[in-house]
Amino acid sequence: MPGLTIVWIELPNRPIITRRDPSFEFFDPVKDFMPLLPIASSRVSEPLKNQRLLSQLNADQLAIQRQQDQLSTGKRVVRVSDDPAAAGRAIILQRGIGRVEQLSRNATATESFYTATDAALGRVDAALTEARGATVEAAQNILSSDERNALAATIRGALESAVAAGNSLFRDHQILGGYLETQDPLRIETSGIVFSGNDAVGKTKIGGGDVIPIGVNGSEALGLAETVLLGSPLESSLARSSRLEDLRDGKGVRPGLIRISDGGNFVDVNLREASTIGDIEDILEAVDLNGRSLTLDISADGITLRYTDGAPGTLAVADATGEYLAQDLSISNPLGINPPPLIANGLRPSVTEATPLSKLNGGAGIDVSAGLQIKQGSQVITVDLSDTNTVADVLVAINRSGADVRAEIDEVSGGIKIRALRSGVDYSIGENGGLAATALGIRSATGATRLSELRYGIGPVLNDFGPDFSIIRPDGVQLDVELTGAETIDDVLNLIRNHPQNQDTRRVIPGLNPVGNGIELVAPPGAQPLVIRRVGASNAAEALGFLAKNQAEVSGTTIGPVAVLSGGDYVPKEAGGTIDTLTRLEAAVREGDLSEIARLQTRLDNDFDRSSRIRGRVGVWSQNLDVLKSAADDQAIALKSQLSTEVDADLATVISQLQQRQTSLEASLKLIGQTARLSLLDFL
Repeated sequence: MPGLTIVWIELPNRPIITRRDPSFEFFDPVKDFMPLLPIASSRVSEPLKNQRLLSQLNADQLAIQRQQDQLSTGKRVVRVSDDPAAAGRAIILQRGIGRVEQLSRNATATESFYTATDAALGRVDAALTEARGATVEAAQNILSSDERNALAATIRGALESAVAAGNSLFRDHQILGGYLETQDPLRIETSGIVFSGNDAVGKTKIGGGDVIPIGVNGSEALGLAETVLLGSPLESSLARSSRLEDLRDGKGVRPGLIRISDGGNFVDVNLREASTIGDIEDILEAVDLNGRSLTLDISADGITLRYTDGAPGTLAVADATGEYLAQDLSISNPLGINPPPLIANGLRPSVTEATPLSKLNGGAGIDVSAGLQIKQGSQVITVDLSDTNTVADVLVAINRSGADVRAEIDEVSGGIKIRALRSGVDYSIGENGGLAATALGIRSATGATRLSELRYGIGPVLNDFGPDFSIIRPDGVQLDVELTGAETIDDVLNLIRNHPQNQDTRRVIPGLNPVGNGIELVAPPGAQPLVIRRVGASNAAEALGFLAKNQAEVSGTTIGPVAVLSGGDYVPKEAGGTIDTLTRLEAAVREGDLSEIARLQTRLDNDFDRSSRIRGRVGVWSQNLDVLKSAADDQAIALKSQLSTEVDADLATVISQLQQRQTSLEASLKLIGQTARLSLLDFL
């Protein structure tokens, strides 16, 4: 045929191989057979030939096995050796997928906790709504005893429902009583309901890895263990043992490297390992500046750095690059402009549990050996503080006294915080013959107490004109006391002390009770005891703790050489919270105390607002959780897609390659069979 070139090559003992191709110019047997088998184009030894043939056969078999593995597993990369680069990327992707999937599981578990928390808070809301309805009905003037008892029973049922909600469990974890609690945190007793839980809340990571709470605690939802007393700040003084992290009222001082000079070269002083102000003192006093030593004086609120010899000179102090110790200690003087001594104030340490009592009160120390009294309801507990040396010792003594309170250090104010654990009773903290409670800043009734705080924040009702109560001295002299203009208990004491008719030797001396709380009146004995009498419509004497409700007057006693009249605690502290409100409300409804019912209605509304607000917060968390969970799921899908690209096999490609390898294997086997029959004559 025109244009057709026929080429053939005849090999010994081989059939003629032909190839028909209009464009064919040259046929290379080595080149055309190389994809199937590396046939030697030169004379080689028989062992080398066999080795090359077997290598080709093994390569084909291994390739077929690898492709069959890819077909059976669907994975292109099964071992790291299959594709090290892709395997490395796959490991990173698998780690990311595992993390995202764990976050998604966390979100699912947290969603269950939110659902359980919402159900518990829903029960609280329902209980408060029921109690609110009964309270509105009980506020009527005309109700029979049976009607009051029925309404009180309704409130009691609401109280028990709220307690049950507070004791709710989910997966063996307390929902409102503290995540780590294993027993019911609320315990109903004859004298009230005691809370033994904690504020622990479980937390987890979801979405972008942010830590979120998986619930709320009883303090947030029910007002349990509320703070009944936040003591005044306990001022500590600087000492060698003061930790650097506690200085500057808790802001801390950052250890570091400083440079000191006497006007010549700077000397580097390493204070990075210092942990107390004493460490800094020891290291600085060991510095030698051309034969001159330094002295660090420690005061109650600061330090003074000077030359030991007291002579003048230059004293330059600078922070090394990136350090802040000299700046924090307020002794930075990098150019030496300020002459020695370098005086720094404002380093007073914050009060911690480790603070010695001897360092309180600005370094003067406090005496708490007399102990103090805690009154809860009708029970009085004496706290022995005779063996205490630190703030921690005081807290332990209070917490182990048997009183249903929890004493802690308030990190913000630096005072002692007292939390009430028994609902339905009043609390007060007073003296035990000394000044321990006052020194610790936790006496609940002091001269600074404002009159507006009396009667649970309602304050006294005063007469429009004239005196609000009268004091009849043992000698018969009557002191009419008018409280108009008075703002604090000290103002009341001064009105009595400075009364125009109370300036003789038979005068009445007012003060605070040395034991417990309340006001004490002392006068020389006479023909009659000290008497306090209500005047008009004013209830000032009642609010000040002298008279009981609806009592007209009260008489004192004679103790030894003096006449004494002691009042009760004028500012008792309520435990607070939903459980306390419902407990008091039940008692007020049974007694028909309309003024108390009206006062507790406001508290009940506040409790309902708190519960609803917390429930709304849980709802917002749940909504955000759905968004974060969806984002985590989307991220997991994206990572799995990337992982599939790296390690999954393309089945169409694998099948095609498998067919090619099978063809190659078959050709190799045939060629091996044919070459095995060759002799030396075939190469001549």
